[in-house]
Amino acid sequence: MSDARPEGLFSPLKIRNFRLLWSGFIASQIGDMVQILAQSWLVVSLTQSATRVAAVAFAQALPRLAIGLLAGVLVDRFDRRRLLLVTQSLAALQCATFLGLVLSGLIRYELVLALAFALGVLDAMSLTARQALMPTLVPRPMIARAVALQALGVNITQLAGPSLGGVLIGSFGVRGCLAANLVTFVVLIGNVLAMRLPPAEAAPPQSLRRALGEGLGYVRAQPALWVPIALAYALGALGMPVVRLLPLWARVVLSTSGRGYGFLAVASGIGALGASVWVTSRARPRELPRNIAAAGALFSVGVMAFSQTRQFASSFAVLVLVGGAQMAFRSAVMTMVQMVAPDRLRGRIISALAMDFALWSVGAVVLGVAVDGLARRHAGLGAGVLSEAIPQGARAEGLHQGLFIAGAGCLVVTLGALKRLRSTRDALEREGSGP
Repeated sequence: MSDARPEGLFSPLKIRNFRLLWSGFIASQIGDMVQILAQSWLVVSLTQSATRVAAVAFAQALPRLAIGLLAGVLVDRFDRRRLLLVTQSLAALQCATFLGLVLSGLIRYELVLALAFALGVLDAMSLTARQALMPTLVPRPMIARAVALQALGVNITQLAGPSLGGVLIGSFGVRGCLAANLVTFVVLIGNVLAMRLPPAEAAPPQSLRRALGEGLGYVRAQPALWVPIALAYALGALGMPVVRLLPLWARVVLSTSGRGYGFLAVASGIGALGASVWVTSRARPRELPRNIAAAGALFSVGVMAFSQTRQFASSFAVLVLVGGAQMAFRSAVMTMVQMVAPDRLRGRIISALAMDFALWSVGAVVLGVAVDGLARRHAGLGAGVLSEAIPQGARAEGLHQGLFIAGAGCLVVTLGALKRLRSTRDALEREGSGP
């Protein structure tokens, strides 16, 4: 196959519709990151519990598990642009409700759970619609670049979002973060309205069961789809929960403030941004299996190393590595899936991959419970003791042990997938040399 590359690393941005959607989602995702940071910090302030921090993340992820595949069917059946407008307008309403509860002093842990669940329902639709729409806005030779630019945009938000969030929490509290996120919805909705797209072709009528079966059957028949998706699920459940527990790590292990937590999140964003630039410059199909394996192994070792840090500087430095490896892995997986997925099934296939995000939070619940259990054991306390009563030193040891075990599990899974990944190269070379 030829390795000829499309003109320029950022060539998809010359296309107006892609540029509008890409820039709008950068603005919106910065706001989303700010809200997630504020939400996690609020729960830590209210409960001091690893389990409850993870439970809120799980509440937001649960709809993706419950209706994620249904969202894929709807994205393939209806106009993707209109779905984006509806879901983002409702998400803005959710943010305004959250802000009102915080300003009135009526916010409680149970209300945070409910609001996180409501946002998760909307995110399940919005994420799938955006991921399925973006590759259709560019010519096929630019798909790898477009996916890499999506990753670059996400990483810009991971860098800018926590930075802004840390400043806003330190200066204005949670309410400042929510107000900032509300503003970003205006930018995104305006950009989507400004896009000029031809009318969407009506999908042929199918029952829900048949539509789901067609999408999942195609994934099962294509190793270049199910192998990277399965590995993304495994690392999502085992290693990615580290990100969900960062606010607890900041407070319990490092004894830092909300601003310090924001800087830790920035460390991950710095690594992710650097990795996305590297991925964009190396968007060659035949390299994807190797990149997935290398990034997965590096991420696993990074989580194990992070679990042993005890100072802010060392935690920050290792998180740069973890964030970079995480984004390189996710970008390579997404590019591989987008290149193989046919457009008529794209929503369903993307929704299957996107369920790995939900597994981040499922894993966070399991890891949170495990961390609290290890902490009780370290302190010599019984299982019935509330997590709020666990001494801080024991809680820190529970975090160290739990995260190390999670990283080791990721490494075992990644090494076990090497042979399967190598077997997908022929299929990718055919796709890369296609029309």
